[in-house]
Amino acid sequence: MNVATQHEQLIGTRENGAAFKVLMLMARTGGGHVSLAEALRDRLIDRATVEIVDPSPEIIRWHYRVVSRRARWLWSLEYRLSDAPASAWLTHQLYATLFGRNLARLIHAQQPDIVMSTYPFLTLEVMTAIKRTRRQIPFIMLFADPETVHHAWLTERRAALTLAPTRETYHLAQQAGFVPERLHLSGWPVRAQFWQVAPEVCRATLHRLHLDPERFTVFVQGGGEGAAGFAHTVDTLLKVNQQFVGNPLQIILAAGTNAQLLERYRNTPDVRAIPFTPDVAPYMAAANVIMGKAGPNTLFESVTLGRPFVATTYIPGQEETNLAFINRYKLGWIALNPRDQYQLITSLVQDHRRLAGTTAMVEQYRNWNNEAAAHIAPVTQEVYQCFHTGSKGKVRPSC
Repeated sequence: MNVATQHEQLIGTRENGAAFKVLMLMARTGGGHVSLAEALRDRLIDRATVEIVDPSPEIIRWHYRVVSRRARWLWSLEYRLSDAPASAWLTHQLYATLFGRNLARLIHAQQPDIVMSTYPFLTLEVMTAIKRTRRQIPFIMLFADPETVHHAWLTERRAALTLAPTRETYHLAQQAGFVPERLHLSGWPVRAQFWQVAPEVCRATLHRLHLDPERFTVFVQGGGEGAAGFAHTVDTLLKVNQQFVGNPLQIILAAGTNAQLLERYRNTPDVRAIPFTPDVAPYMAAANVIMGKAGPNTLFESVTLGRPFVATTYIPGQEETNLAFINRYKLGWIALNPRDQYQLITSLVQDHRRLAGTTAMVEQYRNWNNEAAAHIAPVTQEVYQCFHTGSKGKVRPSC
């Protein structure tokens, strides 16, 4: 089977005058790794040509869809069993054996100046594939965890650059023995649509949805792989209006590809259900708070928009520690059951000072994260120059 049938090229961005070419690898096991790849592309777009590719076999994507929807306990078990040095190393060896040669063919066909990855099982595997090509190609990986780092990320320490998106993951990498000169505290990158939203877009979006800009607005993230229970969240929020005169609460429900959610709330008063859209930032920015699964990308997208986040559910093991991260930096609240959700939103509708206090904490973290993420492009270009402008193509000693 040739390379073209082994991977799906999602995005190719060709910019005139781009200094170098990046092959961006990710896996479509949920939207998180894809969003991170797109976020890195958006940071690099003025300096590089970026090709985003998912080289993983279809069975891996199928497994994620089935398990995340119908057997989260199994996903949690797999996550925990592989989260140890020995088991992570064995899993890497299995992956490298199964599709290492195809990775090498892909890299040879693409002829990139840099290979980057947002997926833990495209790290050691990539380094092995690069070795097979007999070329000196720098490899950069971005941790996809904010609070803890799965051992699958810590197995490969030979990367030219490791991007740690939070202080927590940076310290964990240091403790794991990553070379300080090749470890960078990067902030969490988000797609450009989130850091380019203009303030006037918020009111314009509400008007377009026939919603009142003066009412308290909640954005509920209800779509995506493995979405479950969001109808209960919406129904709980609608009960808040029953105790107030004038229905002060309105809801923007991102139903994604969930046809049942779209149909259920199509004509519900105070709810606007929107189908999947790649440009979701204006809808999120139009809300006072954002509610949804405690995935890190949605969390940091909320932070970038300056909106508090309410975690309503999480994938066991993989996302459980994100709750501690939210609490530590006061980026929002944890409300995992209908009673807590009802009480929280009721209190926010009644007490604007509580919302304002948390929003100020979100703003503080947003400023730090944006400043850190702004350095991703320069440090990536430094890696390129270090590898490709040395004498006869050799790596400079300083690298």
